[in-house]
Amino acid sequence: MSITRSIAPLVAGLLASSAALAADGYTGDLGVGVFSRQAIYRGESTQTDLLPYVYGQWGRLFGRVDTFGVQALPMGHGFLEVSTRIVQDAMESDSLKNAGVRDRKNSRLLGLSTFQHTPIGAVSISLMNDFGKSKGLVADASWIGALKPASWLSIYPELGVEVQSGKYVDYYYGVDAGEGGLAAYKPGPALNPYFAIHTSSPIADHWNLAITLRNKALSDEISGSPLVVRTSRWNAYVAVSYEFK
Repeated sequence: MSITRSIAPLVAGLLASSAALAADGYTGDLGVGVFSRQAIYRGESTQTDLLPYVYGQWGRLFGRVDTFGVQALPMGHGFLEVSTRIVQDAMESDSLKNAGVRDRKNSRLLGLSTFQHTPIGAVSISLMNDFGKSKGLVADASWIGALKPASWLSIYPELGVEVQSGKYVDYYYGVDAGEGGLAAYKPGPALNPYFAIHTSSPIADHWNLAITLRNKALSDEISGSPLVVRTSRWNAYVAVSYEFK
């Protein structure tokens, strides 16, 4: 496990921009977080990164942790959005690469999304195309509730499902004949249900602590790949942020 980002440039950048953001109408949280994702490829180790944490609004621009974009049109209890999602899905296994398995690069997702604030909770829906190597599609839908068990603690349970097209799954988890000495494997589309628990707690005036723990069950199309060693993946982050109001 290793932290692959330096905190100094992140903190300096956040401090330098905070006054400008406050004066220019940004509302929401801005800070830094430790993000960790469980390895699923053979020979990989858990990846931990120190990254900016953004959850807020700046005019029509928005950031929701890993999803960023612009609100295009009002729709229902929210907006139709043009958005991108940052996904660290590249293969980092040196042992597989050294054995002759082709490289898998991070996806470059771009598409449409919406975040609806309904009377029964928030509903998030997205459909994005990978403009990277896979050229596949990724769809995602989830429901997010809200609980307030104490004045110092907010809990947001989330239930969702991710659907990945055959092209996307094949690029990341398929195996060509003779690749790395492994048996050929041609997966189809994958349906991956997941759950998450998000928490938020004030730690000082305008300062918040956010914690998220997420588990995604991997479809048989993914877990059946000779490159993969797990049937599910855990992701987590802990972030400290300043709240602009």
